[in-house]
Amino acid sequence: MCATHGIDLAGPAKLYVITHRKWNAVKVGIGACTGYNSRLLQHERQGWELYRASDYTTGAAAYDVEQAVLDRLRGAKLCPFLTKDVMPNGWSETCSTDRVTADQVWAMVEEETRRAPGTYDPRSGARPQAAVLIDAEAAARKMRARGYEPLVPYPGRTNATWPSRCTTCGHKGRPTFNAVLNGGQGCRICRTRAAQAKRAAANAPKAEGVMRAAGFEPLEPYRTSQTPWHCRCTTCGRESTPTYSNVYNGGSRCRFCSSKSSNAEQAAAEMRAAGFEPLEPYPGRTTDPWHCRCSCGNDVMTRLCFVRSGTTGCKKCPRAGGRANASQAAAEAREARFEPLETYPGKTTDRWHCCCVCGAETTVTLTNIRQGRTRCGICSKDNAI
Repeated sequence: MCATHGIDLAGPAKLYVITHRKWNAVKVGIGACTGYNSRLLQHERQGWELYRASDYTTGAAAYDVEQAVLDRLRGAKLCPFLTKDVMPNGWSETCSTDRVTADQVWAMVEEETRRAPGTYDPRSGARPQAAVLIDAEAAARKMRARGYEPLVPYPGRTNATWPSRCTTCGHKGRPTFNAVLNGGQGCRICRTRAAQAKRAAANAPKAEGVMRAAGFEPLEPYRTSQTPWHCRCTTCGRESTPTYSNVYNGGSRCRFCSSKSSNAEQAAAEMRAAGFEPLEPYPGRTTDPWHCRCSCGNDVMTRLCFVRSGTTGCKKCPRAGGRANASQAAAEAREARFEPLETYPGKTTDRWHCCCVCGAETTVTLTNIRQGRTRCGICSKDNAI
């Protein structure tokens, strides 16, 4: 069968003659002998019937014979017969059976086959660029000269994708040799970066003016409107990374000068009122982690926004029944007939090693005790029996 797209000039190929009874047409064509969904199958779905076919050792030989036959038919003004509207693919290779029969076309094929040389010799000017047989090493050298390092051997066709790596940015792509050679196709990533750099250079003066008018002094070149831009506030002198888009739309000011942020003294006062003693300076934003010490003695990383939302203790602090220190927790445990064997862990949901009144050692939580637990698992089983 013949391949649907393209032909490998170095691989085996098939030359065929087909006829169409309804259209009274005959056609000559070639295809590579690979693939199931072939050009012949496509023609058969349109009503074409195979008249004769012949296999060739190379696609180049089949191509030479086909072109020689078509040259003779066109010289006699026998083709094309059908129009592109009737047959989009291959219409230029059709003839009317009223003027030339399939037998006559096949006779031309056999005659040109006998005339064809034993080895492939490209004809200058007569072969389209996509069908030129290219030496693999020469193709690889041309790819490297244009900034691509081939990752696999030359695929055999100039219009086949060729996995390669860009020598500039390292991006792996699949360009075609024909596009790189004739169209100057460069790496997609490099093209995008070049376009972005060009736009950035054009927009930089306006962007810098907008930032300075908003109180920001840019510390690095402008890139894109959505990229964080390292700047220094001209009011407080602190550095931040607003985006040009936010500043341009009026929705971004210096986060240290903004009314939504707190100064260090106010933030520290709020933390102390919630039971946290700051162990480092205020980080600058209410959502930034802040190293503090809870009133229970535990060092934690909390946030000012948590405190403003109602947090008044760390994870080690009791979550039910208000705050409870170690002595209060021990008293509650003894009241429930559990004797603590270790120091209170600090959190009501933490397991606490105790001794039950029956003498068995067990682990309980202060939350369970507050919910009414007064016996261990062994006591529960004995009572069940």
